[in-house]
Formats: sequence, structure tokens, C-alpha cells
Amino acid sequence: MIFTSQLLIYVCAWNITVACRRAGKLRLIGQFDADEGGRRAFAATLQLFKGSPVSVMVDSVDEDYRLETLPHVIGSARREMLERRLRQVSRNALFSAAWPQGRETSGRHDDRYLFIILSNHDAVRPWLDLLHQHGVHLAELTVLPAISHVLLQRIGPAEPHVLLVSEHSGGLRLSYFEHGNLRFSRLTAPESTDGRAPDIASEINKTDLYLNSQRLMPRDAQLAVYVLDPGNSYTSLCREINNENKNLICQTVGSAALAKLAGVDESLLHKTVDVTYLAVLGRRRAAVNLAPPTYTRGYAQLLLRHKLYTAAFAVLVTTLAMSGYLFARQHDLEQQRLITQDRIQKQASLYHAVQLALPQAPTSPQNLKRVVETARALYAAPRPMSDFARVSQALEAVPEIAVLRLHWIDHDGADSTTPQPSATGKTTVPVLRAVYFEGEVTPFQGDYKAALASIEHFSATLRSEPGVAEVQTLTLPINTDPTTTLDESLHAGSNAPGARFKLKLLMRPTQ
Repeated sequence: MIFTSQLLIYVCAWNITVACRRAGKLRLIGQFDADEGGRRAFAATLQLFKGSPVSVMVDSVDEDYRLETLPHVIGSARREMLERRLRQVSRNALFSAAWPQGRETSGRHDDRYLFIILSNHDAVRPWLDLLHQHGVHLAELTVLPAISHVLLQRIGPAEPHVLLVSEHSGGLRLSYFEHGNLRFSRLTAPESTDGRAPDIASEINKTDLYLNSQRLMPRDAQLAVYVLDPGNSYTSLCREINNENKNLICQTVGSAALAKLAGVDESLLHKTVDVTYLAVLGRRRAAVNLAPPTYTRGYAQLLLRHKLYTAAFAVLVTTLAMSGYLFARQHDLEQQRLITQDRIQKQASLYHAVQLALPQAPTSPQNLKRVVETARALYAAPRPMSDFARVSQALEAVPEIAVLRLHWIDHDGADSTTPQPSATGKTTVPVLRAVYFEGEVTPFQGDYKAALASIEHFSATLRSEPGVAEVQTLTLPINTDPTTTLDESLHAGSNAPGARFKLKLLMRPTQ
């Protein structure tokens, strides 16, 4: 998150050093003593940074470091375990945190945690109260060794055991790292003000003895010592340490290298010894934050407000981009509409010219259209000629049958259009058309048996036609009912001379 300005504060027991990072550049504001006058001057300075975030780095002798291994768990179980253990270790100290240090390489592969406790917060609490009173939001509160960890990563030492030594307003800070992880850190005040080099050499040797006595590092292992030297005055010190102790490999990190690591001008390093760590604090968040949520609530709200502003700005930019795209799209569609309309007009003019060039039509196009539609309707309607053709084919097969009358009916009302069960139990096919056939057997010599045979042959021929669904006999020349007498049989047949008969043909629907 990029803010307009960010306050950076180094806090020790005697004073604080304040810097400001704005637009990627670090500006030193000054130092304020831990007395009433210094606090009033600091409060006046805070008036210029109301609403800004602030990162606080504490350098105190009241820091307590404790390395422990805990079972490897995740999620809420891990959070609850760490909170419970932190309360036990810190005895409910106000400022404390657990810093993950990786996992064990053997056994159950438990997690390693470095518990950092600020047991006495009297030196930092008044400054935090001033920040809260003037509306400056606390983003993080960390300890100086946590920034040493970031600085050591940028140095990138190849040795597994490293002691990082740096001078600050609060004294001399010595931090021991094993494979890049913080294991121990101590702060000592200088013993004299006229010559600091002997004090640094003595403190480095004391720290080496302590690490070996507490078995924090393997015995006879070489310890790489990096001395931060913004004044370029400790080269002879490192040479002396290397000559006196073969287990120590001492080298300095000069002002040019520190300026590159911290991302500041080299001239700024000579103003105060705290600038290097303040610059690193401003460029990157610390690995551990000791401030409880009640102290960082204002910063959380500030972050949320900036996220909402960012989201609103993103929505605005997206809306403007979409509006521009839609406007351009509308312009293109309007151009296409005009081009299409011009083409339509040209085609209409061409069509009109072609119409004028055509010969005079006998009638109007609307009448021609109605004629075509009528013809199509007629072609689509059922036609009796196809049914008459089937009757004609049957007459050719039985030449002794003569036609007296044909009657064709479409959608005969006498026939049901729904399936009807037959005598055999099967469902008959619905029919829509009927042909009534009236004919006679010629020549007829009074032989009714031969006449009935011809009629039956004619009916069978009609039934064999695929378009005929059923052939019904309506009347015959003679009644063939065996229960009637001969005289009744003759009178029940056709009254007309000759062997006349009537058939009804039910035609299948056209597919």
C-alpha cells in the first residue's frame, strides 16, 4: 500500500530518532530526547503527519528471546496453541510475538518458534500514547534484531554462523544468526565515549564465549562477524580481532555497501547511526510485529479505507474504459448502418431500373402472387384423379366390369377418422376419402354365379392397390344370404336390368 508519507521511529531508553519516507525517498526529521521537552517537540512534529502510518522499532535491554519447539499443527489449532504458549512465556506482557523459525530436520519435524517479549515497555509507551493522541496510526512495532534479519538477508553471507554488530543511539547491538535465523541478541551500552573500538572488540569476544558456553553454536565452529561501519573507521578493529581469535572471521560493511543495501544516499548515513535500520524498516515490513490488535486498529481501518478507494478508482477506470469502448462501438455500428442504408438505396434504385426495363406485365405483381399461392394450395389439396387412376387400373384387369357412376368424397362424414377396432380385434386405420363406384357386369346372360365371381375379382383387385384401405360391398345383383328364398333373393338385389352392383372404396390418407 502506497501512502502519502510514512513515519519511521527508532526508540531507545534515552531518545527517539524520527525519519519520514515519502515518494520512495528517506528524509531524516531529527532526534527527540525522552523528557518533557522532547515529547512536546515530538507532538508538534506529529501535527504534520496526522492520518499517516508509522512503523516503530524498539532497541531495548528489556527484550527477551526464547527458542522453543512446538508440535506441527495448522489452522485455528496452531493459532490457539501459539496464543496459549505466548501468554505463558511472556506472563501476559503487552508487547510479545512468536516468530516462526522453520521446522526440525529430524524426529517429528516439530515447528521452531522464537518468542520475543518486551518485558518493560516504559520507554516506548509514552511515545505510542502521543501517536494515538495525534491521529498517527501504528502499523507495526518491532524490535531491532528483526530488522537485522532483513539486513543480513541482503548482505547474503555464506557462513552458517554469523554475528551482526551495529552501533545505535541506544548502544551496541550484537545479534547471532544460525543459517539465517535469529538465535540470540543482546544490547550493551558503550563503556567510554572517547574510544569505542576497544569496547566493540571486547563485546564481540564476550558474545563468542557466551555462545560457546550456552552451546548455542558448535564448539570450535568459526563465527563470521559483520560489523556495520557507516563511518568507515573499523577496518583496523576487524584486523585486530582476526589476529587475536582464529575462530572469529571479522569484516566490515562500509558506508558505500550500507547505502546500497538500505537504498539511501551515502551522505545520509553520516547524520546518525540509526539511519540504516530506519531505511530498511521503511522499505520492507518487519518479519515480526509485537503490537497487539488494539494498537493497530487505526492502521487496519486506514488500510481498509485505502482498499475501498483503490477499488472505487478501479471501478471508475473500468467504467470509463467500457464507456469509451461502447462509444467507439456505437460509432462503428452507426457507420455500418449508414453504409448498409446507402447500399439498400442503391439496390432499390437498381431494382427500380430493372423493373422499368422489363416488358409490361398483363397484371399486377400482387395478382400474380395470389395466383401462385392459389396454385400451390390446389397442388397441396387432395386430388381425386389419383384415386380414379387406381379404379381404372382395376377395370383394365377385369374388362367385363363397366362403370355406370363414380362419386368421390373428401372427408366422408359417414366414416370415422378415429381408429376403430375390427372383428379380429385389430385397430383399423382412419380414412379421410371415399370413392362410390356403381357398375355392372357386361355382357350379362343371366348367369349370376359368373357375375358375382367377376365382382369379387374386381373387389380383390381394388384391395390389392396400396392406396386403398378397404372395399365395402353396398349392393349386389342378387342377395347371397342362404336364409332367403330364390324369389326373395332376386327381389333383394338390384332392380335394374342386368347385373348391377355398388362398392365403397375407403382410400388411405396421402402421406
